[in-house]
Amino acid sequence: MHTSTRRLAGVAALLLLAAAPAARAQYLQPAVAMPRGYISVAGGGSSYAADCGYDYYSYSQDCDRVGGAVRVAAGIFMAPFFGFELAAADFGESRVGSPYGDAAFRIRMAGIGVVFPVDYGARFNGLVRFGLASVRATLEPLQTGAPASSGSSVEGYYGLTMGYMLTPNLAIELSLDGTRGYAGSTGGRVDALTAGLSLRF
Repeated sequence: MHTSTRRLAGVAALLLLAAAPAARAQYLQPAVAMPRGYISVAGGGSSYAADCGYDYYSYSQDCDRVGGAVRVAAGIFMAPFFGFELAAADFGESRVGSPYGDAAFRIRMAGIGVVFPVDYGARFNGLVRFGLASVRATLEPLQTGAPASSGSSVEGYYGLTMGYMLTPNLAIELSLDGTRGYAGSTGGRVDALTAGLSLRF
């Protein structure tokens, strides 16, 4: 009985001695430095919620609520779980109805917000973004001589980003962004799905 106990104790001691260098190396290994900021550029498509008609009557002959979108952003992390971001987006043109027939409706925004990083592993990560933006909406009838209208407002915006690190400093990203804007009585929510690159530094 005593011999068996001594053998078990000896095996445990050998295992501890063997594991000690690995544990010490892991303890002394420097932590991976968190990026202090990022710059991202992306392009894709947008979807407008603006009505195709106008005042409940369909003046539009060719309604298309889908446009091209471009988004740029720059952010800085104040802590591992929190940061600030400057963001700008052009949601492209949507074709809607107006009293003068078809019109091109467009929304652009520039704003500041907070970002919350989310890590899914060594290479996958994401961002959740919320903020306030200065939004400019324009409605330009396609008929020559018809008056255009525009509107500016402060609106909330949101963003969700999923990223995959190609290198320690370069990521490919897929983002969903949205806000709202109005030019007179025309307008509503707009969302964009974009893909692009992000440089971490």
